[in-house]
Amino acid sequence: MHEFFTYVLLGGLAIALLVAVVTDLRSRTIGNGLNAAIALAAPLFWWASELALWPGVAIQLGIAALTFAICCLFFAIRQMGGGDVKLLTALALWMPPAAFLDLVVIMVMVGWVLTLVMGAWHVANSRPGTVTPRRDLGLLIGCTLVAAVFASAVLGGPQLALPQVLSEAASGHAAIALAFAMVPVVVLVVVTLTSMRVLRRHAEQIRVPYGLAIATGGIWILATGDLVVGIPTAAFG
Repeated sequence: MHEFFTYVLLGGLAIALLVAVVTDLRSRTIGNGLNAAIALAAPLFWWASELALWPGVAIQLGIAALTFAICCLFFAIRQMGGGDVKLLTALALWMPPAAFLDLVVIMVMVGWVLTLVMGAWHVANSRPGTVTPRRDLGLLIGCTLVAAVFASAVLGGPQLALPQVLSEAASGHAAIALAFAMVPVVVLVVVTLTSMRVLRRHAEQIRVPYGLAIATGGIWILATGDLVVGIPTAAFG
């Protein structure tokens, strides 16, 4: 009985996240009712998964409180919307620490790529008289492709392997290995700074689509089964 109810709740959460994706794409808002439903269903999920009050439920409440406090800082500087804050806080009630950390990483990666895509779209539709739109559009498209490859590698997708000659050189010298390890960091910094400079040149203030990124991350966690892995086995006994 508990197993069936658990999967019903997870299915309901997946549907709610899909609704969040649609509403965020249509109106760039996520309704309070939807966020409240996700948050209020979390205690039912705790009960169905037989999560102990201590330390299980206490950890979930602590993660949610910390998430809300941090997100409020982003809301104060106008980097997150109120619906985004509530959605991420509500999901923090559902997910154990490891799964929630994965969600945050996915949110950041997806949000980063989507922001670059939106920036490229705005530049592509800018007035012909503005500064070098074609060159800047090319730069943003390049940055977007690099960001997509980086995000794919971080999230477990295809990765670019070092040529065998470079791999052998790195294996025998710590300095060379460290230099190779720093290359992705340097590329990340260059891509970020370049895209920011282009957007500023066009006076574009792109709001990071956190709602879409959060919902995508939540669906990703559900699809990979990471949330089910964190459920005590007794719940399925």
